[in-house]
Amino acid sequence: MYINLSERFLSDFLETLFGCFDDWGSCCYGYWCTPCLFGSNAEKISGSSCVGMCCLYSILASCYLCWVPHTMERKKLREKYGLIENPSCGDILTTLCCGPCALCQEAREMKSRSIL
Repeated sequence: MYINLSERFLSDFLETLFGCFDDWGSCCYGYWCTPCLFGSNAEKISGSSCVGMCCLYSILASCYLCWVPHTMERKKLREKYGLIENPSCGDILTTLCCGPCALCQEAREMKSRSIL
């Protein structure tokens, strides 16, 4: 039996995808300024420019492609902290169908782990 040692140390997200109301601050931020929350998260995850990522998200949202950079940042977050990809829908469907909820989850996750 083959066991991938890197998979042995993966963990679930501490925060749920639909737990937006657990933190009203990130919930409101994600609802009223989704691109800004994406930029803020991206800056914390990978050191990207908050303003640049906010603008990129806004531009891509106009043609329904904002999920592309979001998927890449979510993957970086998972890799950085050893988080398991959601087995039922994965990163692509999560960011495509539930983008604002995923952004709020990521913000809460970093807050829970005190990664400010």
